[in-house]
Order: sequence, then C-alpha cells, then structure tokens
Amino acid sequence: MADTDEPREGSLGSDADTRALLEEVEAEAAAAEAAAAAARARARAARLRREALGLPDPAEVLGHDEYDEDGDEEYDETDDEDYDEDYEHEDYEEYYYSEAGEPTEPPAWRRRLPALAAVGAFVLSCAFIGVSVYMTLQHRDNTQHRQREAAFVAGAKQDVTYMISLDFNKANQDVQRVIDNSTGQFKDDFQRQAKDLISVVTQSKAVTEGRVNAAALESVHGNSAVVLVSATSQITNSPPGKDEPPRMWRLRVTIDDVGSKYKMSKVEYVP
Repeated sequence: MADTDEPREGSLGSDADTRALLEEVEAEAAAAEAAAAAARARARAARLRREALGLPDPAEVLGHDEYDEDGDEEYDETDDEDYDEDYEHEDYEEYYYSEAGEPTEPPAWRRRLPALAAVGAFVLSCAFIGVSVYMTLQHRDNTQHRQREAAFVAGAKQDVTYMISLDFNKANQDVQRVIDNSTGQFKDDFQRQAKDLISVVTQSKAVTEGRVNAAALESVHGNSAVVLVSATSQITNSPPGKDEPPRMWRLRVTIDDVGSKYKMSKVEYVP
C-alpha cells in the first residue's frame, strides 16, 4: 500500500507543476498579445497622423518591402516619440482643415485680401486727390469769374461817370477822357460829335457832376459784358433861383475788355 501511494503523490506534484507552467505560458501569451495590440494601435495612430499631415509612408521612403502596416512586426516606441517631437512645434496656423481633417490651403479670396486692400487704398487715395484738385480748380475758376464780373461792373460805372460829368472850364480834357475810355462804334460816333459837344458845354458855362446810383451785370460773352446802369447828373453852378432838377440816366452799356482796360463800346438808353 505504501508503494502505491508514493507514485500518486509524485503524480499530484507533476500535475500541479504542469498547471503552473501552463498558466505562466498563457500569461506570457496574453502579455505578448496585449503588447502586439498596443503596437498595432500606435502604428495605426502614427499612420493616421501621417495621412492627416500629408506625409509619405515610411515604407515608400525607406524602401522596405516587408513593412507591416498592421504593426505585427516589432514597433519601436522611441521612434514614435521622436516622430511626435519632430512635429510637435510645427506652426500649422497658416493651414485650414477640411471636414475630413485634411489640411488645405487658405481660400483664394483670403490670399487676395492684402492685395485687394492695397489696391482699394490706392484707389481711394487717387479719388481723394482727384476730388481735392477738382474742388481747388473749381474754387479758383469761380473766384476768377466773380472778379472778372466785378471788373466789368466797375468799368461801366467809371465810364458812365466820365460821360455825364462835364466842366466847361476843362471841356476838352473831359471829352477826351470819354474818348480814351471808349472803343468800337461808340468811340467813332463820340469822336465825330466831340467838337460840337465841347462848344455846347463851353457856351453853357455849366458844370455837371455825375453819379452812378446802381449797376448790375446783365450778361457776359467772352471779353464783353452788358451792364445796366442807373445814374444821376446835376448842374452844380446854376444861377440862384434857377436850379435845374437832376437828370436821370438809365443805360444799357456794353463794356469790352481791351488789354485789361474796360471801355464802353455801346450805350443804349433804357426807357
């Protein structure tokens, strides 16, 4: 009986060792499977990152025909860490990403924004300069036009005053002054009547003083203008008790610009 029990005890010890060995092998196999799964996961993550960044496949770059995409071969975690560090500090702000997560170039309209802004600023500057120049020239032209109109009116007032102001003491000078401030047909007509006018003034012993009451520009045509003049002439040396009433003048006077001198070329009486 003793002999039969010893083999049983040895058999029991052998079975326990076998079970322990099997459990150890299964644990190692499970650990290896877990390590392989982790390696495949890291390889897949690295491939996805490469695809997202548009980087080439290491198998194509290195020319390894036996590269296993599923990560079944030995995976170097240090390489993956180096790979992450290589791209960790890259500046990707200039890229835009599509819905699939792939980087794309900025839209064309955003790339053209700086150029469009520069062109817009240039156009606005040119427009502002153009408007400023136009306004300056317009103001200058308006000022010159008003000054020219005022010169025609002033010339008409002065010429009419000369014409209706006559002193018998210096009749020749007064008549010549009217001739000097006349031009065209009016000058020719006045010169023909000058001697008769001087004789009448001298014989009358009269001193006539003229004054313009109002003047207004009617029209301007090139170097000629028509001015309406209202004036009064008064004999200042009438005998006592024989004062004559002032004479009223309503005239339409044509004034010509002759070498920057404004002279009468036509005088019409207005009823």
